[in-house]
Amino acid sequence: MPSLRRSLIAYFLVLLGLALLSYAVVLDRFANETLRARQESETKRLELEHDRSCQDAEEKFNDQMMVQARTLGNELRSVYKAITDEQQRRPLTPEQQEIHNRVQPHFFTLLVFLPLGDMLSTWNAVALQAVTYHGHSVRALSNSVSGWPSNTPLNPSAEGVRTSFEHSEHPDYFQIHSNFTFTRPIRSKGDNADLTLDSHGLLETNDKRYDDLEVPQLGHVRRIVYRTYLNTANFFMFGGRPPPSANSGGGRPGGGFPRRGDSQIVYVQYARKLSDLTDQKATITANRDEQLLRIETETRESQGTLRIRVAGIACLTFVALIIGGWFIIGIGLSPLRKLTNAVSRVNERDFRLNMNPSDLTVELVPIHDKLNQSLDALRIAFEREKEAIADISHELRTPVAGLLATLDVALRRPRTAEQYQTTLEECRAISKQLAQLVERVMTLAYLDADQTKVNRFETDAAALAEGCAAVIRPLSESQSLTFRTDIDGSTTLETDPDKLREVMINLLHNAVEYNRPGGRIELRVHSAKDGGAVVEVADTGIGMTAEVQAKIFERFYRADPSRTQTGIHAGLGLAIVKEYVNRLGGTIAVESEIGRGSTFRVTLPG
Repeated sequence: MPSLRRSLIAYFLVLLGLALLSYAVVLDRFANETLRARQESETKRLELEHDRSCQDAEEKFNDQMMVQARTLGNELRSVYKAITDEQQRRPLTPEQQEIHNRVQPHFFTLLVFLPLGDMLSTWNAVALQAVTYHGHSVRALSNSVSGWPSNTPLNPSAEGVRTSFEHSEHPDYFQIHSNFTFTRPIRSKGDNADLTLDSHGLLETNDKRYDDLEVPQLGHVRRIVYRTYLNTANFFMFGGRPPPSANSGGGRPGGGFPRRGDSQIVYVQYARKLSDLTDQKATITANRDEQLLRIETETRESQGTLRIRVAGIACLTFVALIIGGWFIIGIGLSPLRKLTNAVSRVNERDFRLNMNPSDLTVELVPIHDKLNQSLDALRIAFEREKEAIADISHELRTPVAGLLATLDVALRRPRTAEQYQTTLEECRAISKQLAQLVERVMTLAYLDADQTKVNRFETDAAALAEGCAAVIRPLSESQSLTFRTDIDGSTTLETDPDKLREVMINLLHNAVEYNRPGGRIELRVHSAKDGGAVVEVADTGIGMTAEVQAKIFERFYRADPSRTQTGIHAGLGLAIVKEYVNRLGGTIAVESEIGRGSTFRVTLPG
């Protein structure tokens, strides 16, 4: 036998399992989305940090190159100034004095033609080179001025600068270009690589420029071209004012570098292998990849830990509910035990349910009320059964007593044949009454046992009603009653004719039994609107109250137990009629008024 407590726990655990499963799925999905969003956020952060670090490394790499280029420029100016200052303190040699004397008469010619040489490139008559002797600038005409010695040294200061740089230690690779001061570029010590500076390498507006190039001797390098200046003012010839620019070569190497004020432009090239920057970026990238791998590992571990915890919580919840739910549900079922104990105390002598509804839960109160109603119905039925048994016993005792009295009287003395015949007829009538009573009791017993079958045939309800009227008419006439019929000619039904006949006979018998002397009985049979037939039995008898109408079809109920004029009155006839009508698929209703009679209406399907 299943246990309600175990069933409730099982149902609750099933519902809880489904709820926990749904919650776990939702939580897992939410956690995965959260962890994935966190991982994506961390990945974006690391990517930004990686890009920023790479950019910072590159900027630092470039800044270091810029620092080296500026350092070279500053060193160049310092060395050049030191050497020229030393030469200024020396007296002119005879050769230098001779050159100075020969150039000085051409000062005004140079003053005129140098600007024209810059403006009119087609002339190209003046080609200038700057040389410095003891700090004094001398201009020499290579084409216009004749008699210039071709083997005259141009700039003895440049050789000193070159010697100073080539014998010093400098990191990486550099070259210094200036056609004004140096006839060929200054290179780092032991450097055979050529960092070519073409016209594209010159800087017109900016002081620096970075580019990457492939140098055969160095490999892949990054170069900075840095523009700086040397002070080469000709204080001797122009009173501290520099001559006009001698950029007749258009800024190309070999054609002369441009000047800015009283200074000569110098280009410093500094190169550094890109492998250093590549190694730094590779280290930054490896660090980023390591952190990304760590974040991915932590995400997977967090997902696994969360799932293990959720599963553990679910298992602990199930165990706690199995243990605690048994006792909690037992406490919740205590009102049901109280109701069970109250029901167990009901017996045939006490049909009361001795229990206060306030002790029950809301769900059990309707059950308590229904039980009370059922027990009241059982009590009423039980009392009615006892009354019916008493009535049947009384009804049986009366005819049996009459039968025995008739036989005793007949046996006291000899009788004639006619007297014995009269006695036998009286005994026969009494036996018929007993047979009718027994038959009705047996009929109800068969109906309760569902052993009464309904045999449906096509039946002419009008002909059946005429037959019943023929049977009842003599009885009604003996009671001084008027019997009338109102029957349609064609009323055909699919029904059980025997049971329908029993219904009509019982209703007509009651109409005769409970009518008044000189009253009226009417039997009406006509077709229903939706098919089928309607049978009505009306009388002008004593009538019934509303209370009697509500109980008239109950078994063993008698509206007037004192009436025993004819037949047996055990209160079974209308109960049998109602059972038959229900089995035929119809309905029965009664309309009655006290003192005006009653009308029974039976509606049957077609």
